[in-house]
Amino acid sequence: MVQRNRFENARSFVEYFNLHGVSGVSATYRRLLRREVVDICVLIFIADVVTGVQIPLFPLYTISLGASLGTLGVITAVLGLARLASALPIGMLSDRLDRKTVLVGGMIMFALSFVAYAFAPNAAWLAVPRALQAIAMVATFPLGIAYIGDVVETRDRGAAVGVYTAAMGSGFAVGPLLGSWVASFAGYPAAYLWGAIIAVGGAAYGAVRLVRKKVVPAEVSVAPRLVDVPALLALARQPAMVMACVANIAMTLSMTGAIFTYFPVYARGVGISTVAIGSLFAWRSIASASGRIPMGPLSSRLPAHWTLAAVLVVEAGIDLAISRSASPLALTALLILEGIGFGVFLVSGQLAVAATAGQTNRGAAVGLFWMAGSFGDFFGPIALGVIAQAFGLIAVFQTVAVAVVIGAGLVAGLGVLADYRSGRAPARVP
Repeated sequence: MVQRNRFENARSFVEYFNLHGVSGVSATYRRLLRREVVDICVLIFIADVVTGVQIPLFPLYTISLGASLGTLGVITAVLGLARLASALPIGMLSDRLDRKTVLVGGMIMFALSFVAYAFAPNAAWLAVPRALQAIAMVATFPLGIAYIGDVVETRDRGAAVGVYTAAMGSGFAVGPLLGSWVASFAGYPAAYLWGAIIAVGGAAYGAVRLVRKKVVPAEVSVAPRLVDVPALLALARQPAMVMACVANIAMTLSMTGAIFTYFPVYARGVGISTVAIGSLFAWRSIASASGRIPMGPLSSRLPAHWTLAAVLVVEAGIDLAISRSASPLALTALLILEGIGFGVFLVSGQLAVAATAGQTNRGAAVGLFWMAGSFGDFFGPIALGVIAQAFGLIAVFQTVAVAVVIGAGLVAGLGVLADYRSGRAPARVP
């Protein structure tokens, strides 16, 4: 009798503290410690090291080659234009071929673009490697999410996306430090050449370690045509997809337009050195990566539209605060907060996209998501370049803050509308 009472008390203790849930989370991460997940995380870590190398350097390098603030915006926008043109075709190409081939090709494209950066004779020439880099980014980062969707079961997908995006953030912490350190001692071209060497190593790693998983031709939703317009329209009509795309436009406007393009110039203007600017971005990435793993499981429980809208409101506040700050300590704190918010955004947004599509059109879905972000990447820097040239850098951050708040309102409204429609939709008969 006493032993039975002890057993009942122990069971009550487990139920009260929800230890079953804790055990389930632990089991999830144990299932993720396998080759397919670890290897894609390592590859994407390398890819983000490469990308991070040039983030604090590109604006400074472009201006050192004679570009004005307006020209800097135009050259930066080439990245968005090339992403806009290549995101969907590359995503759908991965549905027709396999993710591994496209991922390895993306790393090779990174290497080519960084070599072209290093030997740029003038600022205008930078448009060429900028376009090549855009193709490389499309062929790696979003397709890594599609690869995760292919090799990870639905029940573990949220946690896997959290681990994957944490690996991205960790690489982005290393890249700016490496790039700014090499640039300060050996110059900008040397930093880009180091990035090219790392990209070649990443391509070799992907070729050896990634698994090739090709979609069965009979199941492919886009065959025999590369572009199936009805299938794309069906994706674009899904409320979750529209909401994620709108959020991505607003976030990329702030991140690419304000943070990545004009923040380094603004920081240099208030007396911060190149190495210190690289350190600021490294701290941002460390903070961003730290919150992505726990955000994976949480993102499946939190309403995506409220999470994304809240992050965008915080992003707008950070942009406004940057325009009123000149202290290195304050700017560091703001970038850390921005990094945390972006980590939450990245996990929630990409998991929503991965859940919207199936294996046969997941590449197209992430391509569509990146196409939407490319609108912000393309139009944002051009418009902000005009503003910077006419009114100065402070006006850039203030304009972005207003635009991002409007985007947050649209995301929240689309989410509420989607919930209302799903609530009124008739239940499916199993």
